Amino acid sequence: MKLNPKVEILMATYNGENYIEEQIESLFNQTYQNWNLVIRDDGSKDKTLEIIQKYENEYPNKIKLLKDNKGGLRAKDNFFELLRNSKENYVMFCDQDDIWLPNKIEITLDKMLEIENGPTLIHTDLKVVDKTLNIISNSFWKFQNIDPNRKSHNYLIVQNNITGCTVMINRELADLSVGDFPNGIMHDWIIGIIASLKGRIEYLTEPTILYRQHGKNDVGAQEYYSSMLKKIKKSKEIKKNMYKVNNQLDNILKVLYIENEDLKKELRQFIKLSQSNVYYRKYWILKNNYLKIGLGRKIAQIIMY
Repeated sequence: MKLNPKVEILMATYNGENYIEEQIESLFNQTYQNWNLVIRDDGSKDKTLEIIQKYENEYPNKIKLLKDNKGGLRAKDNFFELLRNSKENYVMFCDQDDIWLPNKIEITLDKMLEIENGPTLIHTDLKVVDKTLNIISNSFWKFQNIDPNRKSHNYLIVQNNITGCTVMINRELADLSVGDFPNGIMHDWIIGIIASLKGRIEYLTEPTILYRQHGKNDVGAQEYYSSMLKKIKKSKEIKKNMYKVNNQLDNILKVLYIENEDLKKELRQFIKLSQSNVYYRKYWILKNNYLKIGLGRKIAQIIMY
């Protein structure tokens, strides 16, 4: 077992002046302190850069701001740009507006060192809180009806159950995940699919983050049943999202080499489903179990696909 390895934390920022100091302070409150923080700002118009530079000047050996700071990448590509610049064997992703619970790095790294075998991803549950940190739900997974045991590629391709700000990946998975993903939906979803196809995914049931909901989150939390009712009413959105899922997988396969010919054929068939007749599409996703989690999601998926 490796002793005291360095953990590299990647933080993507944009107009985060309201919460970023609390987030950075929660890193300094970690029980495991052998980490460095690399930040890339996406062209903030507020005082975010000023706050980051204050910390960078005070802790030059712990905090580094990437100097390009070109705007317009959005969260997904901002994180991938950070990943391309990462160097350490263990990498974690960090949002600007959450609070890391004190043992987050320690218990995630312990799990990684325990089970690491090839490209490996560890993720955890979260506590959902409002903007002033009042608890909305003690389990994001229960709040969203998420089953972390669904780790195989057929589940993850159609529905992401991995929250990026809880993730640690090792160098092998990081190196597989540094391609160009213009059709990707989110960085955590892409990396999760790659891990399901090429490596290993494990999880901790213990929440490690206060996942702050404040109305400006790029991707936030909505209670499962209320969000499902809204989505079912928007059938065009469901269809549009399915095309996005297909395009995301197509993009991944242009970057990732799949050795198994049967698996490659199956993935290509999924991508081409949009060109097939409606009855074959429904038959294929049922037969191959490319189904979302939760009865409501499944019904909407089967009806609209």
